[in-house]
Amino acid sequence: MRKIETLKQVQALIGETYMYAAIIAIVALVLAFIIANVVKYGGGKNSTDHIKRRVWYIIIGITVPIAFFLYNSFYVSTFITKAPLKAQFSTANILATLEVLGIYVVVGILTMFLMRSSKWGSILGKSKK
Repeated sequence: MRKIETLKQVQALIGETYMYAAIIAIVALVLAFIIANVVKYGGGKNSTDHIKRRVWYIIIGITVPIAFFLYNSFYVSTFITKAPLKAQFSTANILATLEVLGIYVVVGILTMFLMRSSKWGSILGKSKK
């Protein structure tokens, strides 16, 4: 990675960070969707398969934004040389992390409602068939 020394470079880096945040949120959703489809349906009246899917959804939803934030804080921000520019990037890092979390939760729940009778939709709870 290159050294960031000007305001224009930081603004470009912030734009890239927001784009990467959206991409990472979508990748996390795809990963959660794949894991949800791998967990087998439990048999019987009191099956807990939807709880396993929900736990994996929550684990991914917590781990990915934290990893994104830490990566930007401890790796990407080290290439910014001036303190005011670093402060500007750290604010953008927080907002980008919230973007990852927001996209993950909103798009995830919306798709769960749309696919209510699937394994992905069962994360919201047992469907009343």
